[in-house]
Amino acid sequence: MRPLQDRIPAQAGSLSAGPIQRPTLVAPVFYSPRGEPALVASMPAAWRPSAPGGAGRLHWQAAKEFLARFLAKQLLERQLPDLTLGRDPLGQPQIWLGAVSGPALSFSWSAGRLWAAVGRSEGGLGLDVAAPGEFTGSYPYQRVFMAAEWQSAVTLTAGNREEAAALLWSVKEAVVKARGCGFHFLSPRQVQVLFAGQGEHGYLWHGCLGNPDPKGILTGGRDACPAVSVRLKEVWLSVAWGR
Repeated sequence: MRPLQDRIPAQAGSLSAGPIQRPTLVAPVFYSPRGEPALVASMPAAWRPSAPGGAGRLHWQAAKEFLARFLAKQLLERQLPDLTLGRDPLGQPQIWLGAVSGPALSFSWSAGRLWAAVGRSEGGLGLDVAAPGEFTGSYPYQRVFMAAEWQSAVTLTAGNREEAAALLWSVKEAVVKARGCGFHFLSPRQVQVLFAGQGEHGYLWHGCLGNPDPKGILTGGRDACPAVSVRLKEVWLSVAWGR
């Protein structure tokens, strides 16, 4: 199986070389409405420009493999000597157990940490983590968020615009990752997330894809996929499941 070739953000470069630290498991376990569990963990991952000879990229790849293996072992409760990483035609990460497709997998990077989610989900799994500090200054809120979803997020974050933007962006990104397309073919306003109430461990959402009409109402949206978001120490973390 060909190794995963990661699409690293242009501003990021690659990870600095050094020993890989043990991941921190995020509590709680997240469950889809169908009862599909997803485990999330993170580990330190400080960016720097690519090292000569691609050492930084190799370290980044090793960190992803280490984190994916850690979570898959936790989820499946067994050793996984045949685990490898691959990717689909759109660049979505995949776990392979020998020649058999393994649990669903999604990655994110925020607040100096690499994050991953692994879960039992046949419909796809999406993870995104966003820090409020990423949305300061002249961030184009109106070009990214629609009025109804923005009002929900602002209300949930007591009027803090940066918190609201981080919350909403994490949900939108998780939804498109769960759909398997990312933002390759969609603009942020073609992804609408509707607040669905308070869950046991976080805020619940329904995410739809489509095209907003002049009034900002989503038309032609596909079936909604569920998502949950939680506020951690420095970030908003969202997990979404495909249909």
